[in-house]
This record gives sequence, structure tokens and C-alpha cells, in this order.
Amino acid sequence: MAQMRIRLNRLKSGMIIKDNIYSKTGTFLIGSGTVVTQEIIELLTKHFIDFVNVEYSVAEESNQEVSKITPEQEKAFKEGFQIAEDTVSRNLKEIALNDKDVDVNELLDSLNEVVTKADTTVNLCVLLSKMKENAMGLYNHSVNVALWGQILAGWMGYSDEMIDRVAIAGILHDIGILKFAQNELKGFSFHKELDGQGPFTKHTMYGYELVKNKDLDQSIKQAVLTHHEHADGTGFPLSVNNKSINPIARVIAIADVYDTMLMKEIGFRKLSPFEVLIQLSETQSKNFDPVTLLTFTSRLAQTFIQCKVRLNNGQEGRIILFNKYNILRPLVQIGTGFVDLALRNDLHIVELLD
Repeated sequence: MAQMRIRLNRLKSGMIIKDNIYSKTGTFLIGSGTVVTQEIIELLTKHFIDFVNVEYSVAEESNQEVSKITPEQEKAFKEGFQIAEDTVSRNLKEIALNDKDVDVNELLDSLNEVVTKADTTVNLCVLLSKMKENAMGLYNHSVNVALWGQILAGWMGYSDEMIDRVAIAGILHDIGILKFAQNELKGFSFHKELDGQGPFTKHTMYGYELVKNKDLDQSIKQAVLTHHEHADGTGFPLSVNNKSINPIARVIAIADVYDTMLMKEIGFRKLSPFEVLIQLSETQSKNFDPVTLLTFTSRLAQTFIQCKVRLNNGQEGRIILFNKYNILRPLVQIGTGFVDLALRNDLHIVELLD
């Protein structure tokens, strides 16, 4: 059994107490190994207990799928991704500069080839995260957002038709950037685009103008316009809240920010997937639909089970366990020892190594 320290307000019935608990005056209250009930929670609340150590079992997580990627598969994936990026580049330029129609079938086929090369969703998540280490640019970003969007839409239980719409919205979401002249793009970065400041916020309006008369479902056009809107109404360009953001735009908003924060750009430190997920959950959660965000962070984190990682203190180890109470701070095996990141707030994962 591993353990973690949680606040009392997160204690739930069915958890197992790890250590004896005493009142602030030293009176014995609860013994180690006790299964938590509502009565126990009320007792601890009455005695103003702030934190409790609880156990969690490796067996509970033993069914997690592990990524299995061969060097040949990774090479084929990169080749397929490059073909998709070239296809997206050509199509976006033709739409933006020559007012061509959106070739939905060609775009979806190029994405499906990438997905097929990955074989499983877990492999796809790991491969996409690794490729971001040195990747940047509009067309790379557009492919990534489309793929992350497809993954998240699948986890959300969207229909196949909805998933395809998410994919097309992901490809088109930043097409408005192509309406800026080259001299206007001096100083542009995708990170700066997120903060809602400066001239680049106009790209959502420009993008909508480019697609509004195309033969596309209206939900896709709305997603191009509203993918920078926030659930609390503080986004742009319309400052609408979650009720006015359609399900496709909710997915694209998360996929866009996640991919951007992984991106390597001048003036911004490269973050690991876990650092990004923690930021999304802890400092940016008000920006996103809560159910969609929780689905993304919890499901994506678990795809990295058994991945080799580096911590911020330089130690290297392998993720061996996630627990449902603190999914973004897993148990890491380092040599013959273990580091429970749920108990070590001074440590976090800074890099995926394989």
C-alpha cells in the first residue's frame, strides 16, 4: 500500500486511514487501518483535524493500459504526422488566400492516418507529447489541436460525427492568423495569443470571416470564433460564459491551451505535460468547462503510466501508480525506492524521458 496526505474536506467514505489519529490534546481518536465512514468524518471535523494520511492500493490501478511504442512505430508516426501537417498547410493557405472550399474528407483522412500509426489512444497521447519537445508553428499546432480534440471528444463520449467536427474545428481554429501580413506577425507567439492582449486577438474574428460561408456545420464555425472564450466570461472576442460555448469549442479550448503550453517558443520555458496539466487544473480551471477539463486531465495523466520521467531535483524514475484522489501527482519509483508526489509538494515532473 502507498499513502497520501489529504485535507479533511477531501476525505471520503471507503478510504483507509494510514496512521493513528490523535486530537490536538493528544486523545486517541481513530486507529490505523480503519475504513472511513461518515461518522468518522464527522468525528474528525468535530476535533478540528486538518489533514489525514490515507492508503491507496496498486491493485486499484492495475488495469491501466500501458503505452508500447517500437522505434519503427515512432518513425512511421512521425512520417504520417508530417504528411498530415503538409496537407493542413496546403489546405489552410488555399482557404485563407484563395477562398477555396474546405476539403473535409482530405483533412480527416490525413488525421486518421496519424491515428492509425499510433495504434492506440495511449500510444497517441505519449507520441504527441514527446513530439512537442521541438515542435512549433501554425500547421503543427493545428494538427495537434485536432488530434488532442479528437482524443478528448472520445473520452467525453461524443458521437463519431461530433468527433469529426471537433477534428475539423481543431484544424481551422487558428486559420485567422493567416490574415495578418508578415510585418504584422513580428513578435507573434502562441503563448502571447492566449493572454487576450494585443492585435492577435483579432484572429478569432478573422478566422470566423474565412469560414462563415463555407459548407461546414455551424458548430464548427462557432468553435473557430469562440475557442478563446472562458467559462467565467473573461475570454475573447465576445466575453460569453460557459452556457454560450458549444461542446466542440469547449474541447478545442482545452486542446489549444494544452498544446500551446507544451510548445517551445522564445521567451517561454518548455513545460512537461504534468506541469501543464497542473496549471490547467490549479490556476486556469475557471477558464474551462469543469467536466471537460477534469476528463482531460485525469484521462491524459494516466496514459503516462510506466513512462520514465525526470523530477525537478534531477532524479529519474518511472511512474508506477496513479490514485484517483490526486491524479496529477503520481507515485514514482526511483531505483528501489519510491517518491509519492502527493506527499512531496516540493517535487514535480519536469520531463518525459521515454
